[in-house]
Amino acid sequence: MKFLQLKSILFPFILVVYSNIFAQDFHQREPLSVEELIYRKDPTRAKAMFTKGRYLVLENLRNNSRTRFYEGDLFRFKTKDDFVFENDIYSIKDSSIVITSLNEVTNRYEYVEIKLNEIKRIYKHSKKKIHINLYTFAPVGYLFIEWAAWKTPPLSNSKLPLAIGLSLAQPFIGVISNQFRSRRITENYRLRIFQSF
Repeated sequence: MKFLQLKSILFPFILVVYSNIFAQDFHQREPLSVEELIYRKDPTRAKAMFTKGRYLVLENLRNNSRTRFYEGDLFRFKTKDDFVFENDIYSIKDSSIVITSLNEVTNRYEYVEIKLNEIKRIYKHSKKKIHINLYTFAPVGYLFIEWAAWKTPPLSNSKLPLAIGLSLAQPFIGVISNQFRSRRITENYRLRIFQSF
């Protein structure tokens, strides 16, 4: 009993001493600069404000939103010749971009310059692979847990159609997300180059 009382007294004391040793007083902290605060709140806007040079902008004219791409960013697109690129932007020129692309013949990276009017489609993310694994059949597995816990056979369980539907829906959700991952350059989506000074 005395050990428990001693433990309940010593633990808060050690916690307070430990936090005071390694803590830094609030008034001794160095304040963050305005640039660091803006980078912390919105990194893409901060890049637009503080990075000098050209950057690529994908504009959605329907909802007035912009996605910015800078040198060094990963850029996924498809050209009018049906070549798909997923490479880093090396440099941005007046009316074209230069990317680094792997030449499979020579097995070396080369610089490829692509005009903006040759780009047909922009991809938001890479194509997701459709995986069928144990997680896909987790809703059906829940029926076996009910069978073990409450002796309800899976074939006579009223939740069987729902579990099968959820298991079959998971691969289809991946297929659908792959269909809506791109934006076609049309009158609603415009690709332009801006210069920041």
